[in-house]
Amino acid sequence: AEIHAQKITLADVMGASLPPAPDKAENDATVAGIDKNNNGIRDDVELAIFKKYPNSAKIRAAELQYAMATQLMMTKVNNAETWIAAAEETSRGNACIGRTVPDKNLQTYVARSEEVEQLVRNTPERKIANDRAYNFTTSFGLPNTDICNVDLTVLPN
Repeated sequence: AEIHAQKITLADVMGASLPPAPDKAENDATVAGIDKNNNGIRDDVELAIFKKYPNSAKIRAAELQYAMATQLMMTKVNNAETWIAAAEETSRGNACIGRTVPDKNLQTYVARSEEVEQLVRNTPERKIANDRAYNFTTSFGLPNTDICNVDLTVLPN
């Protein structure tokens, strides 16, 4: 329930409370890193997404959602049940990225997904934490509804 309760909001997407840039050493000292604005997205990742996509709220919405879910996979998974919840959320976030890709261009989709993964899993410890979560892998199904946390049709670009 805790994993499924984490959602980005329209305020997150629009940058209503962007955090200050974190100290790199302090941020990279733990898997969880720093999240000063307490929105479930590590501050360095959030700021990097805003820097790369200042003119596209839709792409920010999808990438922030996927980043949050990827972070949850690394920090909250400790059994098969929590892995399923995190896998459902990462699948939703990744599918949401797909909804922002013009003409369903596979290369663009893969590049954006990998971009987020590289931002979130940017230290050896974070890569190890991500790999450890997958020790609990099991099967699950994802409904084809309610993919994006924020309705992309309400966003201007």
